[in-house]
Amino acid sequence: MRAPAVFPGRQPARSAQIAAITVGGGALFLAALDFSINVNLPRFRADLGETLVSVQLIIIMYHGARGGAGFIAGGVADRFGIKWPLAAGIVLYTAAVGLISLQDSLAPIVALRIPQGIGVAILFTLSPALVARAFGPARRGAALGVTLAAIGAGAFAGTLGGGYLGQEFGWPAIFWARIPMGAALLAATVFFLNGKLASAVPGNKRGRFDLPGSVVLFATLFILILAMSFARVDGWLAPLPLFLFALAVVLGVVFAGGKRSGRFTILPAGLTAFSGFKPGTSSHLLLTLASFVMWFLFPFYVADVMGRSGLTLGALLALMAATNFAGSAIAGWLADRIGDRRITFVGAAMTAAGLVLAGTAGSSPTMGAVVFATVVLGFGFGIHQAAVYALTLRGAPSEHAGAASAALSVSQTIGTVLSIALMTTLLNWQQSTNGGSFVEAYRFSYIAAAGIAVLAGVVVLKNPVNRS
Repeated sequence: MRAPAVFPGRQPARSAQIAAITVGGGALFLAALDFSINVNLPRFRADLGETLVSVQLIIIMYHGARGGAGFIAGGVADRFGIKWPLAAGIVLYTAAVGLISLQDSLAPIVALRIPQGIGVAILFTLSPALVARAFGPARRGAALGVTLAAIGAGAFAGTLGGGYLGQEFGWPAIFWARIPMGAALLAATVFFLNGKLASAVPGNKRGRFDLPGSVVLFATLFILILAMSFARVDGWLAPLPLFLFALAVVLGVVFAGGKRSGRFTILPAGLTAFSGFKPGTSSHLLLTLASFVMWFLFPFYVADVMGRSGLTLGALLALMAATNFAGSAIAGWLADRIGDRRITFVGAAMTAAGLVLAGTAGSSPTMGAVVFATVVLGFGFGIHQAAVYALTLRGAPSEHAGAASAALSVSQTIGTVLSIALMTTLLNWQQSTNGGSFVEAYRFSYIAAAGIAVLAGVVVLKNPVNRS
């Protein structure tokens, strides 16, 4: 099933399409640089004199804000156009990282990570939506693939560059180094995004913006993500996570009631009925849940089992990011020609294979085996990432591109937090039942993750359609 034309009448000019890919890719690259946080957490702990648990608030608040703001960013862009909301996100992100670089205590850093997370939600939501508007269905996959490859490039630069900057100049450098990038991206957005791509789709500005519904939806998702994050730290039955889960349920019921009555309109009616929307967002959440173990369990395996240095770990994670870049760059082109669902399945299956290889390397792995597993997993995730965006956005009409892209951004954030919470719980449980063996618990967790990755591929094969 093909989506309607991007805009009624003539397609955007080639120069406008190039501008969309350039700005969209630049925004995703800037957002993905935050992977530098992961390799610098020990420095935060040492320099700020905090515990590992308290330092993790830097991650928790960021993900909560990012997950809560996605749908609001998409709704604003669908109603008022992409250019100025995207520019606002760049300003918010750049100002936040600049201010963080000036802090010397944990509390203001954690507080500033909330506006930074909102800025990242805007970048991750509006960049794919911008490209989806610029290209018709037949070429949308290739354009999205090239744009999304910037995430792999950003993760690569954040992992290696962030490790270097943190080691040579201290953790503030990973923040202030992004200020000139943000300024350059803001200039490109303001001067190069014009015309149809910058404005709202004709007829899409009816009525007032749904501020009450936006606030309730933000609070629901923000608190849900906090609940999952604190459940990992305190335990699933601890008072704080239970209270937050209950509060998220109450807010979710309030939002659902407002949606049914028509009072809340932040999510467009019929959003889940667009071709590819349900399987695409479900698959994206599941594969993120499965694959993110490489960012928080794999480092312990490299350090404690393989006995390798942080430099080796950084090189392996950078290799995974580089292969992610390569997979995304070609997958969108393949999806346009072979079909979104087929390529999405291939990416999920390859990711599952990489997880099995990485998880079963044993207690005395060769570096060649670990490198091979990392390459397979990174390449598979890159393929899936580009194809699943094509699957979800190809069938979404342009007036709802922001909302559809927001669903992918939110599903990725929830998948990330769920991965950390559930896989850590699973690892600890297995260690307690296997005499404390980390290697056996690690193997079990990775095989479970591989099963989830297979499921991420299976969900897109139901009732396959040639191009959706």
